Order: sequence, then structure tokens, then C-alpha cells
Amino acid sequence: MQFELQNVTVQFEGIPALHSVSATISSGSMVLVTGPTGSGKTTLLRLLYADILPTNGAVFINGQRTSTLSPRQLRRLRRQMGIAFQDVRLLEELTVYDNVLLPLLYRKVPLEDARRRTLDVLVRLGISYVREKFPSQCSMGERHLVGIARAIAVQPQCIIADEPTGNLDVDTTALVAEELRKEHERGATVIVATHDPFFAAHFAATERLALYEGNLVGTETAVPNP
Repeated sequence: MQFELQNVTVQFEGIPALHSVSATISSGSMVLVTGPTGSGKTTLLRLLYADILPTNGAVFINGQRTSTLSPRQLRRLRRQMGIAFQDVRLLEELTVYDNVLLPLLYRKVPLEDARRRTLDVLVRLGISYVREKFPSQCSMGERHLVGIARAIAVQPQCIIADEPTGNLDVDTTALVAEELRKEHERGATVIVATHDPFFAAHFAATERLALYEGNLVGTETAVPNP
């Protein structure tokens, strides 16, 4: 999936969250959105899956301007995305297993295939032991891993992850980085917002969109040290 932001400004109750941001994210690329807390990373991601619209400027997904999308068109585009939210947003009345399974069934994946993919991704992320638990019975780190599993399991064209490793230890952060790298190698566009330098170090040669106080202050491909 391809995204384009053209001179985008976002304000909440008159307070600017992003100011005159322009950027293009090519299909199949991997991009880190970096910056300190409060720099506008989450706002930028919300624009990409059209959870909000810009106050000024325009956002395009695969050439379609988000402000012109009908609810049906927006649902169709979001079915091509796997989104790992910073606040996770699990369904509290469902088990971990069913939280990951449900989006697959929603996308009409055959039941046996959906069950296989659900268990596979829980094993890969090291959380198969909580599959029968409810979200309220899981730690915050476990809940974040379930959110990542849910995003990956659907094998989407695009993965958007907001601070996916904020509650994870070093080893688990490395595991998540590797799984996201595999998704990129599969051909998915992967966009991750992070202020975790350890996570970012796993993607030293990855394109960066650096934000500070709502301004885009850098677009670069970092090169690893020799």
C-alpha cells in the first residue's frame, strides 16, 4: 500500500498536533516514524488509516484521498491493513485466541486455516500459553504482543504499529523486530512509530520520518555503522 501526505496540518481544539507535513511512503517499504513522546507520531499513524482527517492538506491511500472515501471504501482499505494500536484495543469479552482469530474470520479466511494461522502467530511471538486467557488476565506486555499477533495473522498488505515494544523486555523487543522484518520481506508495507532506540537499532538501514513538536524534521535512510 502507498501513502502520501500533502502539506498536512492537524489541530485538536485549535491546538496543532502536526504542522505542514509532507511525505510519501512507497508500497512495500519499511518506515520508522521516530520522535519523542508528544511529537505527533500517533497522529500521523491515525491519518494513515483514516481514523482522523487532516485539518488542512490531504492524505492519500493508494491514490485515494481519505476525505472522499465512503464508509464502504474505507472498510475495504482497512481490511488490507493490520493495525497494532498503542492502547491495544482488545475485545475484553473474548479470549486471546479469539481476539486473533476473529479478524481472520471477518476477512473470510476458512476456519481451519484461520485456526492454524492464529496458533502459529501466538507460538511465534511466544504467547501461546495465554491463548485461553482473557485480556484482563494478561500483563500489559502480553496484551501488546496479542495486538501485534492480531495485526500479523491477517497477512495484510500493510502493517501499522504504534509503539509496539513500549512494554516489552529487550529479548522480546528483538523478537517483535524480527517478526516485523519477516512481514516486510513477505512484501507488506510496514510503518512503525517508536521512540525506543533499541527497537530502532534493529532497522539501522530503514527509512525514517523524524518528528519533533508536530514538525517533520527529517526524512532519511539511516546507514549502519561499519
